[in-house]
Amino acid sequence: MHEAVGAIHLHSCYSDGSGTLREMTAAAARAGIEFFILTDHDTLRPAADRWQGWHDGVLVVVGAEITCRERSHVVALGATNVETLRCKPLRRVLFDLAGQGAAAFVAHAHPAHILGYPLKAGELLDWEIPGFTGVELWSFMHDICDGLTPWRIPSFLQSWRQRIGGPHPETVAHWDRITQDRTFAAVGSLDNHAIALPVLGNRVLPYEVGFRTLRTHVLCDGWSGTAGDADRLVDAIRRGRCFIALDLEADARGFRFEAERDGHVLRMGEEHPWQGPTVLRVHSPAPAQLALLRDGRRVATADGASLEHRAEGPGVYRAEARFDGRPWVYTNPIYLRPGRADGE
Repeated sequence: MHEAVGAIHLHSCYSDGSGTLREMTAAAARAGIEFFILTDHDTLRPAADRWQGWHDGVLVVVGAEITCRERSHVVALGATNVETLRCKPLRRVLFDLAGQGAAAFVAHAHPAHILGYPLKAGELLDWEIPGFTGVELWSFMHDICDGLTPWRIPSFLQSWRQRIGGPHPETVAHWDRITQDRTFAAVGSLDNHAIALPVLGNRVLPYEVGFRTLRTHVLCDGWSGTAGDADRLVDAIRRGRCFIALDLEADARGFRFEAERDGHVLRMGEEHPWQGPTVLRVHSPAPAQLALLRDGRRVATADGASLEHRAEGPGVYRAEARFDGRPWVYTNPIYLRPGRADGE
Protein backbone atom coordinates (compact mmCIF):
# COMPACT_ATOMS: atom_id res chain seq x y z
CA MET A 1 0.00 0.00 0.00
CA HIS A 2 1.13 3.52 -0.80
CA GLU A 3 1.08 6.01 2.08
CA ALA A 4 -0.25 9.28 0.68
CA VAL A 5 0.22 12.24 3.02
CA GLY A 6 -1.91 15.31 2.62
CA ALA A 7 -4.41 17.83 3.93
CA ILE A 8 -8.20 17.81 4.02
CA HIS A 9 -10.67 20.72 4.06
CA LEU A 10 -9.22 23.74 2.27
CA HIS A 11 -10.93 26.83 0.88
CA SER A 12 -9.79 28.79 -2.16
CA CYS A 13 -10.96 31.90 -3.97
CA TYR A 14 -13.71 29.75 -5.49
CA SER A 15 -15.50 30.53 -2.22
CA ASP A 16 -14.11 32.41 0.81
CA GLY A 17 -10.43 31.42 0.75
CA SER A 18 -7.74 33.92 -0.18
CA GLY A 19 -5.70 31.83 -2.62
CA THR A 20 -5.94 30.56 -6.17
CA LEU A 21 -5.53 26.87 -6.92
CA ARG A 22 -2.22 27.62 -8.59
CA GLU A 23 -0.97 29.27 -5.40
CA MET A 24 -2.25 26.37 -3.31
CA THR A 25 -0.66 23.60 -5.38
CA ALA A 26 2.65 25.43 -5.33
CA ALA A 27 2.40 25.84 -1.54
CA ALA A 28 1.54 22.15 -1.14
CA ALA A 29 4.55 21.14 -3.23
CA ARG A 30 6.86 23.29 -1.11
CA ALA A 31 5.39 21.81 2.06
CA GLY A 32 6.09 18.29 0.80
CA ILE A 33 2.56 16.90 0.82
CA GLU A 34 1.20 14.65 -1.90
CA PHE A 35 -2.47 15.65 -1.98
CA PHE A 36 -5.03 18.05 -0.66
CA ILE A 37 -8.81 17.94 -0.68
CA LEU A 38 -10.47 21.20 -1.65
CA THR A 39 -13.83 21.85 0.03
CA ASP A 40 -15.08 25.20 -1.15
CA HIS A 41 -18.55 26.14 0.04
CA ASP A 42 -21.48 24.71 -1.93
CA THR A 43 -19.67 24.42 -5.24
CA LEU A 44 -17.85 21.93 -7.45
CA ARG A 45 -16.75 24.54 -9.97
CA PRO A 46 -13.05 23.70 -9.52
CA ALA A 47 -13.79 20.23 -10.90
CA ALA A 48 -15.60 21.72 -13.88
CA ASP A 49 -12.51 23.87 -14.42
CA ARG A 50 -10.41 20.68 -14.51
CA TRP A 51 -8.57 21.19 -11.27
CA GLN A 52 -9.14 17.65 -10.03
CA GLY A 53 -6.00 15.65 -10.76
CA TRP A 54 -2.25 16.13 -10.53
CA HIS A 55 -0.84 19.66 -10.57
CA ASP A 56 2.73 20.65 -9.64
CA GLY A 57 3.27 17.10 -8.38
CA VAL A 58 0.30 17.39 -6.00
CA LEU A 59 -2.99 15.54 -6.31
CA VAL A 60 -5.95 17.92 -6.02
CA VAL A 61 -9.25 16.29 -5.04
CA VAL A 62 -12.33 18.48 -5.39
CA GLY A 63 -14.88 18.01 -2.62
CA ALA A 64 -17.29 20.54 -1.13
CA GLU A 65 -18.48 21.85 2.23
CA ILE A 66 -22.26 21.94 2.15
CA THR A 67 -24.15 24.51 4.20
CA CYS A 68 -27.27 22.85 5.57
CA ARG A 69 -30.34 24.43 7.11
CA GLU A 70 -29.81 25.47 10.74
CA ARG A 71 -26.09 25.19 11.58
CA SER A 72 -24.90 21.84 10.26
CA HIS A 73 -22.10 21.58 7.73
CA VAL A 74 -21.16 18.48 5.75
CA VAL A 75 -17.93 17.79 3.89
CA ALA A 76 -18.80 15.76 0.79
CA LEU A 77 -16.27 13.71 -1.17
CA GLY A 78 -17.15 12.20 -4.53
CA ALA A 79 -20.34 14.22 -4.99
CA THR A 80 -21.61 15.18 -8.44
CA ASN A 81 -24.05 17.95 -7.45
CA VAL A 82 -23.91 20.12 -4.34
CA GLU A 83 -25.21 23.48 -5.51
CA THR A 84 -28.86 22.46 -5.14
CA LEU A 85 -28.28 21.15 -1.61
CA ARG A 86 -27.40 24.48 -0.03
CA CYS A 87 -29.62 25.30 2.96
CA LYS A 88 -31.57 22.06 2.66
CA PRO A 89 -32.31 20.06 5.84
CA LEU A 90 -29.46 17.81 6.93
CA ARG A 91 -31.47 14.61 6.37
CA ARG A 92 -32.24 15.67 2.81
CA VAL A 93 -28.58 16.54 2.15
CA LEU A 94 -27.38 13.18 3.43
CA PHE A 95 -30.07 11.32 1.48
CA ASP A 96 -29.12 13.06 -1.77
CA LEU A 97 -25.40 12.54 -1.20
CA ALA A 98 -26.00 8.84 -0.64
CA GLY A 99 -27.84 8.74 -3.97
CA GLN A 100 -24.77 10.28 -5.61
CA GLY A 101 -22.51 7.67 -4.04
CA ALA A 102 -20.67 10.39 -2.11
CA ALA A 103 -18.98 10.13 1.28
CA ALA A 104 -20.33 12.57 3.90
CA PHE A 105 -18.23 13.70 6.86
CA VAL A 106 -19.30 15.70 9.91
CA ALA A 107 -17.52 19.04 9.52
CA HIS A 108 -15.79 20.65 12.55
CA ALA A 109 -17.90 18.75 15.06
CA HIS A 110 -16.77 21.09 17.85
CA PRO A 111 -16.38 24.58 16.35
CA ALA A 112 -14.31 27.41 17.73
CA HIS A 113 -16.12 29.90 19.93
CA ILE A 114 -15.42 33.56 19.25
CA LEU A 115 -16.77 36.02 21.85
CA GLY A 116 -18.68 33.08 23.31
CA TYR A 117 -20.49 32.17 20.09
CA PRO A 118 -19.80 29.09 17.93
CA LEU A 119 -18.64 29.97 14.44
CA LYS A 120 -20.84 27.24 12.97
CA ALA A 121 -21.76 23.78 14.07
CA GLY A 122 -24.15 20.92 14.07
CA GLU A 123 -25.08 18.87 17.09
CA LEU A 124 -23.46 15.65 18.22
CA LEU A 125 -26.87 14.01 17.77
CA ASP A 126 -26.61 14.78 14.05
CA TRP A 127 -24.18 11.86 13.83
CA GLU A 128 -27.09 9.50 14.52
CA ILE A 129 -28.77 10.50 11.25
CA PRO A 130 -28.18 7.79 8.62
CA GLY A 131 -25.86 8.82 5.83
CA PHE A 132 -22.68 9.99 7.52
CA THR A 133 -19.49 8.18 6.56
CA GLY A 134 -17.33 9.67 9.30
CA VAL A 135 -16.15 12.77 11.09
CA GLU A 136 -13.46 15.41 11.04
CA LEU A 137 -12.11 14.24 14.37
CA TRP A 138 -9.56 17.04 14.72
CA SER A 139 -10.35 20.35 13.04
CA PHE A 140 -7.12 22.30 13.27
CA MET A 141 -8.30 25.89 12.77
CA HIS A 142 -11.17 25.40 15.20
CA ASP A 143 -8.71 23.96 17.70
CA ILE A 144 -6.29 26.87 17.63
CA CYS A 145 -8.94 29.59 17.25
CA ASP A 146 -11.20 28.51 20.10
CA GLY A 147 -11.63 31.39 22.54
CA LEU A 148 -9.93 33.87 20.23
CA THR A 149 -11.12 37.48 20.29
CA PRO A 150 -10.61 39.91 17.38
CA TRP A 151 -8.35 42.26 19.36
CA ARG A 152 -5.95 39.38 20.10
CA ILE A 153 -5.36 38.48 16.46
CA PRO A 154 -1.93 40.20 16.25
CA SER A 155 -0.57 38.10 19.11
CA PHE A 156 -2.36 35.02 17.75
CA LEU A 157 -0.38 35.30 14.50
CA GLN A 158 2.82 34.91 16.52
CA SER A 159 1.72 32.36 19.12
CA TRP A 160 -0.86 30.08 17.49
CA ARG A 161 1.39 27.01 17.98
CA GLN A 162 0.94 27.37 21.73
CA ARG A 163 -2.83 27.09 21.31
CA ILE A 164 -2.77 23.56 19.81
CA GLY A 165 -4.79 21.30 22.08
CA GLY A 166 -5.82 18.33 19.94
CA PRO A 167 -9.27 17.01 19.08
CA HIS A 168 -12.06 17.98 21.43
CA PRO A 169 -12.56 15.24 24.08
CA GLU A 170 -16.33 15.20 23.53
CA THR A 171 -15.82 14.64 19.81
CA VAL A 172 -13.47 11.73 20.47
CA ALA A 173 -15.81 10.21 23.06
CA HIS A 174 -18.81 10.45 20.75
CA TRP A 175 -16.80 8.91 17.91
CA ASP A 176 -15.87 6.00 20.16
CA ARG A 177 -19.55 5.47 20.97
CA ILE A 178 -20.58 5.55 17.32
CA THR A 179 -17.96 2.98 16.33
CA GLN A 180 -19.51 0.48 18.73
CA ASP A 181 -22.43 0.23 16.31
CA ARG A 182 -20.91 0.83 12.87
CA THR A 183 -17.74 1.76 11.07
CA PHE A 184 -17.19 5.50 11.20
CA ALA A 185 -14.05 6.91 9.59
CA ALA A 186 -12.09 9.75 11.17
CA VAL A 187 -9.97 12.31 9.31
CA GLY A 188 -8.03 15.39 10.26
CA SER A 189 -9.07 18.70 8.74
CA LEU A 190 -7.51 22.12 8.40
CA ASP A 191 -10.59 24.20 7.52
CA ASN A 192 -8.03 26.69 6.29
CA HIS A 193 -9.04 29.82 4.40
CA ALA A 194 -5.67 31.57 4.77
CA ILE A 195 -7.66 34.70 5.54
CA ALA A 196 -5.84 37.82 4.36
CA LEU A 197 -5.37 40.65 6.84
CA PRO A 198 -4.26 43.63 4.71
CA VAL A 199 -3.92 45.96 7.71
CA LEU A 200 -1.46 43.56 9.34
CA GLY A 201 0.14 42.53 6.06
CA ASN A 202 -0.33 38.86 6.82
CA ARG A 203 -2.57 35.83 6.42
CA VAL A 204 -4.09 33.71 9.15
CA LEU A 205 -2.21 30.43 8.72
CA PRO A 206 -0.84 30.81 5.16
CA TYR A 207 -1.43 27.75 3.01
CA GLU A 208 2.16 26.51 3.07
CA VAL A 209 2.31 26.81 6.85
CA GLY A 210 -1.01 25.03 7.22
CA PHE A 211 0.13 22.19 4.98
CA ARG A 212 2.94 21.50 7.45
CA THR A 213 0.63 21.08 10.45
CA LEU A 214 -2.21 18.56 10.71
CA ARG A 215 -2.18 15.93 7.98
CA THR A 216 -4.09 12.78 7.12
CA HIS A 217 -1.99 9.78 6.09
CA VAL A 218 -3.92 7.51 3.74
CA LEU A 219 -2.99 3.93 2.77
CA CYS A 220 -4.00 3.44 -0.86
CA ASP A 221 -4.03 0.44 -3.16
CA GLY A 222 -3.01 0.80 -6.80
CA TRP A 223 -1.42 4.25 -6.53
CA SER A 224 -0.29 5.15 -10.03
CA GLY A 225 0.37 8.88 -10.36
CA THR A 226 -2.63 9.25 -12.67
CA ALA A 227 -5.98 11.04 -12.39
CA GLY A 228 -7.58 7.84 -11.07
CA ASP A 229 -5.65 8.30 -7.83
CA ALA A 230 -8.32 10.78 -6.72
CA ASP A 231 -10.96 8.04 -6.64
CA ARG A 232 -8.55 5.63 -4.95
CA LEU A 233 -7.76 8.20 -2.29
CA VAL A 234 -11.43 8.95 -1.54
CA ASP A 235 -12.23 5.24 -1.38
CA ALA A 236 -9.44 4.61 1.14
CA ILE A 237 -10.56 7.56 3.28
CA ARG A 238 -14.15 6.34 3.18
CA ARG A 239 -12.97 2.95 4.45
CA GLY A 240 -10.96 4.47 7.29
CA ARG A 241 -7.62 3.32 5.92
CA CYS A 242 -5.89 6.36 7.33
CA PHE A 243 -4.58 8.06 10.43
CA ILE A 244 -4.34 11.67 11.61
CA ALA A 245 -0.98 13.17 12.53
CA LEU A 246 0.25 16.53 13.73
CA ASP A 247 3.32 16.40 11.50
CA LEU A 248 4.28 19.82 12.82
CA GLU A 249 5.58 17.90 15.86
CA ALA A 250 7.28 15.06 13.96
CA ASP A 251 6.82 13.41 10.57
CA ALA A 252 4.57 10.42 11.16
CA ARG A 253 5.24 8.68 7.85
CA GLY A 254 5.57 4.97 8.54
CA PHE A 255 3.33 4.93 11.62
CA ARG A 256 1.31 1.72 11.56
CA PHE A 257 -1.44 0.06 13.54
CA GLU A 258 -2.25 -3.54 12.61
CA ALA A 259 -3.75 -6.73 14.01
CA GLU A 260 -2.60 -10.27 13.28
CA ARG A 261 -4.14 -13.67 13.86
CA ASP A 262 -2.80 -16.91 12.40
CA GLY A 263 -0.67 -14.97 9.91
CA HIS A 264 -3.59 -12.87 8.63
CA VAL A 265 -2.99 -9.12 8.95
CA LEU A 266 -5.84 -6.66 9.54
CA ARG A 267 -5.42 -2.94 8.93
CA MET A 268 -7.12 0.25 10.00
CA GLY A 269 -10.74 0.49 8.94
CA GLU A 270 -11.22 -3.26 8.55
CA GLU A 271 -14.12 -5.00 10.27
CA HIS A 272 -14.05 -8.70 11.13
CA PRO A 273 -15.86 -11.05 13.49
CA TRP A 274 -13.93 -11.97 16.62
CA GLN A 275 -12.26 -15.34 16.16
CA GLY A 276 -10.08 -15.65 19.21
CA PRO A 277 -6.95 -14.04 20.67
CA THR A 278 -5.41 -11.49 18.32
CA VAL A 279 -2.08 -9.66 18.46
CA LEU A 280 -2.31 -5.89 18.03
CA ARG A 281 0.80 -3.95 17.06
CA VAL A 282 1.65 -0.26 16.94
CA HIS A 283 4.83 0.89 15.19
CA SER A 284 6.06 4.47 15.34
CA PRO A 285 8.81 6.04 13.19
CA ALA A 286 9.97 7.94 16.28
CA PRO A 287 9.90 7.21 20.03
CA ALA A 288 6.61 8.43 21.46
CA GLN A 289 4.06 7.80 24.18
CA LEU A 290 1.91 5.09 22.61
CA ALA A 291 -1.52 3.94 23.74
CA LEU A 292 -3.86 1.18 22.58
CA LEU A 293 -7.55 1.72 23.22
CA ARG A 294 -10.44 -0.74 23.23
CA ASP A 295 -13.92 0.77 22.96
CA GLY A 296 -12.42 4.14 23.91
CA ARG A 297 -10.56 2.91 27.01
CA ARG A 298 -6.83 2.38 27.32
CA VAL A 299 -5.75 -1.23 27.58
CA ALA A 300 -2.00 -0.89 26.95
CA THR A 301 0.67 1.82 26.87
CA ALA A 302 4.34 2.00 25.98
CA ASP A 303 7.08 4.59 25.72
CA GLY A 304 9.14 3.96 22.61
CA ALA A 305 8.73 3.05 18.97
CA SER A 306 6.54 -0.05 19.33
CA LEU A 307 3.70 -1.53 21.33
CA GLU A 308 2.39 -5.09 21.17
CA HIS A 309 -0.71 -6.39 22.96
CA ARG A 310 -2.54 -9.70 22.90
CA ALA A 311 -6.27 -8.99 22.75
CA GLU A 312 -8.33 -11.60 24.57
CA GLY A 313 -11.74 -10.31 23.64
CA PRO A 314 -13.68 -8.51 20.90
CA GLY A 315 -13.78 -4.75 20.69
CA VAL A 316 -13.11 -1.68 18.59
CA TYR A 317 -9.35 -1.11 18.85
CA ARG A 318 -7.44 2.00 17.89
CA ALA A 319 -4.11 3.64 18.70
CA GLU A 320 -3.00 7.08 19.85
CA ALA A 321 0.44 8.61 20.23
CA ARG A 322 1.79 11.67 21.96
CA PHE A 323 5.11 13.23 21.05
CA ASP A 324 6.92 15.05 23.85
CA GLY A 325 3.62 15.01 25.70
CA ARG A 326 1.67 16.70 22.89
CA PRO A 327 -1.12 15.08 20.82
CA TRP A 328 0.42 13.57 17.70
CA VAL A 329 -1.30 10.56 16.08
CA TYR A 330 -4.87 9.19 16.09
CA THR A 331 -5.53 6.07 14.05
CA ASN A 332 -8.77 4.72 12.70
CA PRO A 333 -9.98 1.58 14.45
CA ILE A 334 -9.76 -2.09 13.65
CA TYR A 335 -13.23 -3.48 14.35
CA LEU A 336 -13.25 -6.94 15.92
CA ARG A 337 -16.94 -7.54 16.42
CA PRO A 338 -18.39 -10.16 18.78
CA GLY A 339 -19.00 -13.42 16.96
CA ARG A 340 -18.40 -17.13 17.08
CA ALA A 341 -14.83 -18.19 17.68
CA ASP A 342 -13.17 -20.87 15.59
CA GLY A 343 -14.38 -24.35 16.40
CA GLU A 344 -17.70 -23.26 17.90
